[in-house]
Parts: sequence; C-alpha cells; structure tokens
Amino acid sequence: MPHDVWAARHRALLLVLVAHLLVLPAFAVTQGWSLPAAWLFDAPPALFGALACVQRLSRTVRSSACAVALLCCSAALVVAWHGTTEAHFHYFVMVGALALYQQWWTFLLAIGFVVVQHGAFGAVEADTVFSHDHSPWKWAAIHGAFVAALTVTSLVSWRENERVAEAEEASEERFRRAFDDAPVAIALVSPRGRVLRGNRELRERTGHVQPEGLLFWDFVPELDRVALAESWPPAPDAPEQERRYVRADGTVGWFLWRSSLIADAAGEADHWILQGVDITARKHDAERLDHQAHHDALTALPNRTRFDAVLRRALVAGRDVAVIFADLDNFKVINDSLGHRTGDELLVEVAQRLTAELRPDDVLARFGGDEFVLLLEDLDGIDEARRTADRLAAVLREPFLLAGHQRFLSASFGIAFGSGDAEALLRDADAAMYHAKAQGKARLEVFDESLRARALERLDIEAGLREAIAAGQLELHYQPEVRLADGALYGMAALLRWTHPVHGAISPATFIPIAEQSGLIVPIGEWVLKTACRQAADWRARGHDFVIAVNLSPLQLSSPSLARVVDDALRDSGLPASALCLEITESAIMEDPEAARRVLRALTALGVRLAIDDFGVGYSSLSKLKHLLPVDVIKIDKSFVDGITDGADDHAIVAAIVSLTHELGATAVAEGVETAEQAAALRALDCHVAQGYHFSRPLPAYRCFSQSEIRSAASPALSPALRTPTPASSKMPLNLSA
Repeated sequence: MPHDVWAARHRALLLVLVAHLLVLPAFAVTQGWSLPAAWLFDAPPALFGALACVQRLSRTVRSSACAVALLCCSAALVVAWHGTTEAHFHYFVMVGALALYQQWWTFLLAIGFVVVQHGAFGAVEADTVFSHDHSPWKWAAIHGAFVAALTVTSLVSWRENERVAEAEEASEERFRRAFDDAPVAIALVSPRGRVLRGNRELRERTGHVQPEGLLFWDFVPELDRVALAESWPPAPDAPEQERRYVRADGTVGWFLWRSSLIADAAGEADHWILQGVDITARKHDAERLDHQAHHDALTALPNRTRFDAVLRRALVAGRDVAVIFADLDNFKVINDSLGHRTGDELLVEVAQRLTAELRPDDVLARFGGDEFVLLLEDLDGIDEARRTADRLAAVLREPFLLAGHQRFLSASFGIAFGSGDAEALLRDADAAMYHAKAQGKARLEVFDESLRARALERLDIEAGLREAIAAGQLELHYQPEVRLADGALYGMAALLRWTHPVHGAISPATFIPIAEQSGLIVPIGEWVLKTACRQAADWRARGHDFVIAVNLSPLQLSSPSLARVVDDALRDSGLPASALCLEITESAIMEDPEAARRVLRALTALGVRLAIDDFGVGYSSLSKLKHLLPVDVIKIDKSFVDGITDGADDHAIVAAIVSLTHELGATAVAEGVETAEQAAALRALDCHVAQGYHFSRPLPAYRCFSQSEIRSAASPALSPALRTPTPASSKMPLNLSA
C-alpha cells in the first residue's frame, strides 16, 4: 500500500479511537459505573493509541498499536455493559475496520486478543465478559472462531477487491498508455469547451506542457478563435474539419480534427473526444504544388493560369482595369550569344526591377519566354497606365550586368483598358504589343479599334492561308533577271501571289509575315519550291535554259529536313540541281550562322546555287558571309538602287558592293530597277544582273516569254524580245527574289 494511503487510513482509525475515548466513559456512567471507574476504561486504549501516534516507529508497530487500542475499546465496552451479548458485536465492527490496513497480522492480532481477553476476563470474573455461566475459555474459543470467520471473509473480500483494483488499474494503465502514446493528438473536452485532459502528442505538437484547463479554441490563431467558439460544440455527426493551430512559440500548423460525443447515463453530453491528425506537412506540400501550378518556376511570378483568375475577379466589380503586355526586344540575341543561363538570370532581374516599380496591389505575371503581363486596378484613366508603362520602360533601359559586361535592353509595351471580357483584354493588349514591335520596337502602343480591325483581318488571313493551297488560291508569278552586259535572260524569279475569294488579290507584304508568324510558311514554301521546279523543268523542255530562283523563309532554313525537301522537288520535277537557285535573306543567316552553315552546306552538296537577298540592310558583311557560307549570288537591296542616280552615298555603297562581289567571285544582282537611268548607272559600275519593272512586271507562267509582255531595256540596241541566254558561267550563279 502506498504510504500516503496508509497514513490517511491510519489517521481515520485514530479519529475513530478518539471518538471512543470520549464516548466510553459516558456510556460506563450510564451503566452504573462511578466516574473514576468510567475514566479507567480509557486508560488501555489511550495508551496504545499514544503509541500508534509515535512517527519514528514503523508502520507495522503503529498499525498494531492502533488495532490493539480499538480492540481495547471493544473490551471496555463489553465490561462496561456487563458482558451483554449485544456488546460483543462491537468486536466485529472493529475487526471490520482493521481491514483498512490490508495486513493479515492485524486480523491474527484481533483473533488472539479476543480469545485471550475473553478467556482471561471470563476466568477471573465471568460476568464482565459473559452474561451466562458457561465455560469462559469455551466461549472465548467460540468468539475467536467467529472473529476468525469474519477475518477470512474480510481477507477474501480484500483479495477480491485487490484483484478488481489491479484489473482496473491495468485497464487504466492500458487506456493511459493508449491515450498518451497515440500517434494522433487527443483531447477530452468538456461541453463548455475546456480541455479536461490532453495526451503527449497534443502537448508536443502545440508546445503546451499542461493543456488541461485551456479552452479548445486557445489552440487556434487569434483570428480563428471567435468563429470556433461560436460554433462550439460540434454536431454529433460533424464531419472532419481542417483547422489551423498555433504553437506555444507562435508558429502555425494544421490539424485534421475528428470529434466524438460521449454521453452520460441520462443521455446528456458528458465530454467530447477530439482526435487531431497533424497535416502541416501535407498542407505545405499542397501549398507548394499550388504555388508551382500557378507561378513561374524561374521568376516566382504568377503564371498565366493565376493571372487569368485574378483578372476575372477584378472584372467582376465592373470597374475599368488596364492590362499591359511587355515583351523584351531582341531577347533571343542574349540567349544565343551569352547562353540560356545568362538569359534566365536576365529574366529574373527584369522581374525584380519591374516588381520594384509597382504598387502592392498591382499584379505582375510571366506568361513564358520574355513576355510579362501587368494588371493595374483603381486607375484614374488610361494616362495613369501609360505613365506606369513609361516608368517600367525607363527602369529596363538602365544597364544590366551580364557575364561581367554591361548590356542594354528595351521592351515593347501594349496596353488594353476597359472592363470587358478578360480574354478580350488580354488579346487586345497582346495585339497592341505586337503592333509596337512592328513599329520599330522599344515603344508603347494603346489598343484601339483600328488595331482590332487589323487583328481580325490577320486572323481572317491566317485562316484563309490554311485553305489556300488546297483551294488553288495560291499562284506563282515570274519576273526575269537580265544580264546588263548583253541583255540576255539570266533567270526567272518565282514570286508568290494569293487571290482571296472575298478580299481579292492580297499583297505578299501582308500575308507573308502572317505566314511566317503562324508557321504556315513551311508548307507554303514547300508548295512554292515544287511548283517552281515543275514550271522551270517544263520551260527547259521547250528550250528555255536558265536558272529558276526560289526564296527560302527563315523557318525553312532552320528545318533539318530542308535538304531532303529540295532533293525531292528536284527528283519529282526532273530539274537539274544547277538550274535551281535558293535565295536566303542575310538576317536569317545571321540569326544562327553555324546552323545556317550546316544546312547550306547540305544544299550545296545537292548542287543547287545559293543567293543572299537584301544584302546591306542587315548587320553582316560580305566578307563575313563569304567566310561562313558558299555564296554564289549577292543581291543588292532596292533601297540602295533607288538612290543610285540621285544620292552620292547610295552610288558609293552600290559601287563598293559590286566591287567586293567581283573580288569574291560572286555575281551581283541589283533589285528594283525601275528606270533606264538606274540600269545605265548599274551597267557603268559593271553590275552583272538587274531585275525590276524596267524590264518586266511579274507575270503568270502562261504569259512569260511573250514578245508583247516582256521587253529588254538593258540597251537601246537590243531587240524587243529577250533572247534565250547562253549557259551561265560559274562566275554568275543566279539568285531570284520572291
């Protein structure tokens, strides 16, 4: 027995003894004893009681002393009551009280005391113990037997109680261990929301060493407490609930709570069992995945999905907002020259600079590549959006430090302002940005109805182009190139034309850029190549031996299958490879010189001729192109030919190009010759070939080689009809512009 339990029981029995010491003298007086004699009845129990109070004695001695003192009280009562039978029942009460000690020797002490006391007192003076004349020791034994029977009964009851207590204690221990060692947080909560008991997981997760006494909503952040308190208690069939919880150190986590109501015997709510599974890690993973799904991985800015949702919410209020598209100019040059890693670093710094210039409620997103989109709300008008875009443009013009060097950047901006459909605003801002690009970059354009009309026209043209080949709407016209020395036909340039069933003839300057941007230029280019080769082969079969020129787009040039496509066109048509000249713009070559060099080497291996178109308007040089590529023809751009007779600068530039072309062993072809004076000036500079309206407009195939349609203005002495040229020398390969 634990010492504190024994001490409490020992004190209780001593109090019973004190009560007897007070009552026994009074009872003795009522039974005819004198007062002095009555007080003598207290002497033996008082003596043993005093001994039981000595704390330096052992528990066994003190328990025995108290037991003897109580038994003395029973003996005194029997003597004082003149040995009546009723007095003997007091022994049974005292023996029962001794069971509180839960010690077997106290019962043996009681049996011995009864037998000895009854026998001895009965032998000396029988009427002090028994109210009859029978043998005192016999009845002492009988009384001892009754006490022994009571002792056995008490011991059996005691042991049974001990077994029950041990079982309950074991059950309690199992519950305690299951409660405390449970892998989930458990709280027993009163109907008023106060924690009655919390397990170790709850203490460890929340950091509260002693959660008992706290209100359940003390575990949640302060902003959530009022709502949780108002919703308490939960319904008996309440579903699982995810709630934030705040730790003792102020950090926040998440619990998934399940609740169970425990009712009392009357069916009323006794307490709630709340089980909480910590889902903080799962929440963080979900938040991280959500962030990844709605934010750009490189810049951490919102992505298009997130921006669309924010824009739609902003438009619900019906107020005007501004959407600004910003696209970096010539960003591909940074990637190609400094590498994609440096390009990524530049995008991160651009995002940081733009963000630093915005208001807290403005939303900046990255849609991909070098395209950023901004949402502005609560504006005074379009002018405020303009000022914001100007501020962003200014901060981007400041130098960037890339790869140890200062680099400069610009961007084109497009603005759409209004309160309409989210998709329409994005489309309009994008259209305005592309218009800014088309106007020369590094500028700002605001969307208006004229841009909408152009955008719709562009969509219409793009849709029409997808059906143009199958519907037979595309057609090739051909324009001759003339040798200035003798007026002979040098070649024919294949030029693409499109007659739309609704809009009529559409200028190549209108639909070619759209075909380039949409990627349709690749299938269209293959059709042009095959059609031109078949037409040239047909003309050669009729005795017209010259080179046909076909323009290649940058997208075609970047295709690794270009050489195969050209080879298939030559095989299908039967045209010799030497009779085909493929024309490439110098800007397309210089976008990726190494890749272009590999593709053009494959074309050279087929035996076709190569021409560089619009030379002089890009950023390359003739010597560099000659070093990089096997160039056969250099075409002088029309912008220089226009001023050859009026401007000294243009004349000098053309003269320099022609001279360098001679030195490099290539053929110089002047484009856009429209007057006899221009032809004469080019002839004087010893330019090899000329092409332009002065000689002939582009004509459909059936009208070519007609004396009424084609004339030579290369020399006044030449006949009206162009003469079939002699085979071109290796010094004069042909290039024909598209």
